[in-house]
Amino acid sequence: MAGAGDALLKLLSAWNEADGEARATILEEALAASSVYEDPNAPKPFEGPAGMAEYLDIFLARIPDAELHPMGRPAVTHSTAMVEARLDRDGMPFARLRFVGTMGEDGLARVTGFVEG
Repeated sequence: MAGAGDALLKLLSAWNEADGEARATILEEALAASSVYEDPNAPKPFEGPAGMAEYLDIFLARIPDAELHPMGRPAVTHSTAMVEARLDRDGMPFARLRFVGTMGEDGLARVTGFVEG
């Protein structure tokens, strides 16, 4: 099993995957079966890889030109990782984000995204 930092970067790569099946595979590899994802733009917490896939479908339908770029390697403390990222639209910076993920036994158990502006 990958560490928290690698799992978090893998999860973030799903934002840029256009193919739904490939995106689902990424989510299965990065997230625990009972994971929870939340952020201020999510209408509710999303549970498990299928819930995260549902959220990304909503997100990508609303912002189809979005690209998410992690800004370096995550900082890791024990089983928790944090990374800053930049969200671009049409190739232009749109928002800065911070993601915090905590590992469980079978992948990231909880991930929270924060929008910084």
